[in-house]
Amino acid sequence: MLEGGILLVQPEHILSFKLMALEVGILGEQKDSQSLLRMQDFFNDSSRDVVDESDENFSVKFELIYTMGPHRAVDMSTERWLCIHEILDLIRKFSQSTADKLPGSLELTHCMPGCFPRTRILKPDAEDHLFGVIASHICNTGLRGFPIARQSQAVRDAVLTYITKLNLTQQEIATVEHGGAGSLWIDSTKSILLLLRGLFAAGVLSFVFAQKRWRVNYGLDDTRKPPTKLAVPFRAKDMPSPRSEFSHPDVIIMLTTLSYYYGGLSEDNLAAAFDHLSRSDQADTEYNWWVRDAHGMPAAFAQLEGINLRDKHQFTTELLPRLRFDKATIDYFLAIVVFPREMREFPQKLSASGWDIGKQKALPTSGFSGTNDSRTALPLHVKQLDLPAQKHTNALVLDYLLQTDNGVAEIPAPTAARVLTSDAERLLDMVMKLDPPAQVILDVGAQILELSNIEVSKRWLALSDASVQAVVFFDEHDELCVVNRKDRVEVLQTSSFASQLDACLVFLDESHTRGTDLRLPETYRAAVTLGAGLTKDRLTQACMRMRKLGKGPTVVFCVPKEIAAKIFRCDAKSTSSGIAKSDILHWAITETWTDMRRSMPLWASQGVRFVRQDGLWKEAQDATSKTVLPQQQAKAFLESEAQSLEDRYSPSFYQGVSLFTGAEHEDIDRIKQRCQEFKNLSFSATTLQEEQERELSPEIEKEQQVQKVAPAQPLPHSLHADLRWFVATGVLPPASPACQPAFVALNDTIATRGTVDVAELSEGSKNDLLVTMDFARTIDTSKSGSSAELDSFQRPVQWILTALHRGTVTKMLVISPYEAQELYSRIQASTRVALHLYTPRCNNVFRSLDRLDFYTVPHQPAPPTIHPRLVAQLNLFAGQLYFNNYEDFKYMCSYVGLAVEVVPEGWEVAADGFILSDDQGKVGGAGSRLTRSPVKFLQTLMGTIRRDGEGISKTQMGALLEGRLLQREDFEG
Repeated sequence: MLEGGILLVQPEHILSFKLMALEVGILGEQKDSQSLLRMQDFFNDSSRDVVDESDENFSVKFELIYTMGPHRAVDMSTERWLCIHEILDLIRKFSQSTADKLPGSLELTHCMPGCFPRTRILKPDAEDHLFGVIASHICNTGLRGFPIARQSQAVRDAVLTYITKLNLTQQEIATVEHGGAGSLWIDSTKSILLLLRGLFAAGVLSFVFAQKRWRVNYGLDDTRKPPTKLAVPFRAKDMPSPRSEFSHPDVIIMLTTLSYYYGGLSEDNLAAAFDHLSRSDQADTEYNWWVRDAHGMPAAFAQLEGINLRDKHQFTTELLPRLRFDKATIDYFLAIVVFPREMREFPQKLSASGWDIGKQKALPTSGFSGTNDSRTALPLHVKQLDLPAQKHTNALVLDYLLQTDNGVAEIPAPTAARVLTSDAERLLDMVMKLDPPAQVILDVGAQILELSNIEVSKRWLALSDASVQAVVFFDEHDELCVVNRKDRVEVLQTSSFASQLDACLVFLDESHTRGTDLRLPETYRAAVTLGAGLTKDRLTQACMRMRKLGKGPTVVFCVPKEIAAKIFRCDAKSTSSGIAKSDILHWAITETWTDMRRSMPLWASQGVRFVRQDGLWKEAQDATSKTVLPQQQAKAFLESEAQSLEDRYSPSFYQGVSLFTGAEHEDIDRIKQRCQEFKNLSFSATTLQEEQERELSPEIEKEQQVQKVAPAQPLPHSLHADLRWFVATGVLPPASPACQPAFVALNDTIATRGTVDVAELSEGSKNDLLVTMDFARTIDTSKSGSSAELDSFQRPVQWILTALHRGTVTKMLVISPYEAQELYSRIQASTRVALHLYTPRCNNVFRSLDRLDFYTVPHQPAPPTIHPRLVAQLNLFAGQLYFNNYEDFKYMCSYVGLAVEVVPEGWEVAADGFILSDDQGKVGGAGSRLTRSPVKFLQTLMGTIRRDGEGISKTQMGALLEGRLLQREDFEG
């Protein structure tokens, strides 16, 4: 303090320190919290902050998040990404016809058959057409889990409006959400309906395909610690942000999926997919989907049995090249390996942003920046000072760029006559033809994606004449290097070319077109690429790499067709009039305004939060201005983090969003006033989170470790006397405590919450299918006070005791392996009961064991006769996914009250196929006792409980529960 020390810190260090004091206070560690608060008070009163690169550190995209509480799966989890993958399949299906109809509006780059083409929407007309066609297709044919095809035209039209129109009338909302009998607004379809609304009406699809570029704005980062397989924000081309991540779950799912579609699976990724596939009951079925998309798969590998995963050479040379870009394979890898593990959310969060860095303190905060374009998005307490000596700088730079020595060149589009392998080669080909020639490429528009910096440098060198000896570039470690004609790479500073730059070409990728200082010859000319979203600040910063621009060095703007079209629209010019340098600057200024407008909702959100938190900090100060923060007061800083689909996309929530509701403060009024200057800003939570790229604090890993779930306590096995009596006599005492109806055993699982009355599935008082208490009860839930964890501890159905009367099964009793072992000798000697080995049929290539004829004790000369109703109950309870034949399928439909086919006039059927009223007015139809749809219950039972979250949509039971109409031929062969 006396010596005036200096701390050199990153902005997130300051914010992390602030949030840590809150975190430990919320966790009840008051001593540590007060110690941190004392230090924070000292910094507020006795330190002065100096902020370099202020525009970056005060950016709305910089926000530090401490997630609080135990993580959990995102709402709708598995069905969410499966639905998104299916919609992406429709984009692949309809994108080519859209591109053909609207040339120049949609950019498609095909890799190989079966892959997903690199897709970018360039104009709004392509967005409207493509997404309109897909939405109409969905409303006519449906999706998995969204059976709309059997609905009336009026219902389909209402749903189309609901999922594509952002601001709905109350009548339009009521038509879908309160549509009465047959409405899609039911448990099993409501979530998908809301998800579709979010993707189309709320603009998630538009955001992903029109505003984000792979490897420029997002991509994968294999070097991140802790590691993640999800897509992360990029600061520039091939430059991932070290700690940021996207915060909107559907944006994360889509950008991650596209990253793997475009970049392909690595060898380890494909090995992980095969590893899981080999352990799956659906291996053959799933692999057939992979092969269907794969291009040129040899006949030897058409079946899974033909693959030897231990053969490394075969795997690397035969399988990897054919499957790495295969959409079905990538979808499986993401749905099974990546998303279940990494798509998580937290109930609450603590947040801090650039507003906290720019807050007023006892001593002034100073900042430095090379631009004033971002002044509108600075925190209110930060004032931009325009020094008189610097006021002319912006105009001077623009004047330099408008000089006659500078030029404009359009990058030619690929033609059928001359197809180059990449955009990079097409750009290099154009640069080589420039007159006067260019010795520098400034790729600020990120037009070169296919090649690395060194690959670009080598190819450019190969195209150049002998007078050029080397190319200067930045390597993957951000080191300025040089490569010569012998392909030797060395650091520029220690090479002989450090003093011979006049013999070198220079290539600077997007991330290095700021802050790089090279003493280039005054005769050098730079080719400057333009790209989507390029602001005036970034453009001028790139051009000023030519340090004496305007006094010798010159630039030529390289304009791709996409940007040329935008410039013509921006200036309302005819395409035949050509592009002038002033047109380019006008377009860049317009992009700056667009970027600023896009930032304002998040700027306002961060500002309102800062004002609220600032008030809480002031309330925490005692009479001596020291901060005292009890646990309850610290919790006031918490904000909700996780959102359900209804919170995120419901029209009632969406239209009711008001950032400033209940906020009265002088600074809030100033924030409102600034936002009003931009007019018609959207403050919806969806938009705010789509745009947000946040810095996640490393402390969240520690938080997760602290809150591990305690190990479950197993219950001791027991063998009830009534069970011995049953083996001896074939009769169970009435209301025996030794067992209970099978479906009643699921009462405490997630499957039964708000879905069906399990007593109806157990056929009321008949109770022919029972389970023993030792089978049903596996862990002690008395200590946790919650039975939710029972989902993970449900025993599989394996051993079944049957009571027989004249060869017909009168009662089934599912028992535990312990009971089977203890009773085995008694069963062998019994003439009243039989023990059967059973497992549900989860693979189409295996035969069904539901006739109980696989292994029986004691041996029986003929299999027993079992009523179809009892077979249906057993298969439902055990989680069987395939039917023996069409007749079994029809009986199952009748038993659970689902329509087998399109129903006749006079019937009412729900969206999921449940019969609301048949021709006799009976709910569930003649063959069912159910009064509510069992679809949601069965989907959770089959997928989450019996299959540990593994998808069942490609099975026959999955098709039934998703409302797809199966035909007799689906069960033949």
